[in-house]
Amino acid sequence: MPDRPKTTPTTRAVYAVFVALAAAFIVSSTVQIARAVFGGSAADRRAEGSAPALPAACASGLETLTTAVDRAVAAAASAADPADAERRYRSARSPEWDEDRRKALEAPCAADPRGAEAVAAVARLDRAAEGAVRRQSGDLGPVRRAALSFIR
Repeated sequence: MPDRPKTTPTTRAVYAVFVALAAAFIVSSTVQIARAVFGGSAADRRAEGSAPALPAACASGLETLTTAVDRAVAAAASAADPADAERRYRSARSPEWDEDRRKALEAPCAADPRGAEAVAAVARLDRAAEGAVRRQSGDLGPVRRAALSFIR
């Protein structure tokens, strides 16, 4: 059996420092991931000071746009095909999403440092919702027509 090299106090200290740093990194990563996955609501983060609230006028305008998106999704849910779903969606989200009205609702956000990010998030929601209703109607349209053929 080969002889094991002798460990010196310096080698032990280096291993101890390495293990301590690795453990600190693992604990830190675990805490960060847990906060991201199981963290509180946006209101909790604002209370902690990490996410300042938007000005009331900006938040109100974005909430109006978000409500219009929700209304449009509900209106397009029963569309028979993607083109009909898109037409219903765009019709139902008006007048809030009409160009002039939308710009007026987004205008108070321009002065806030996080306003552009908030406006972009609402725009992403709109694009995602419109795409979702198109896909949903394409998937459900034939099934809906088949089911309705027995009823009507």
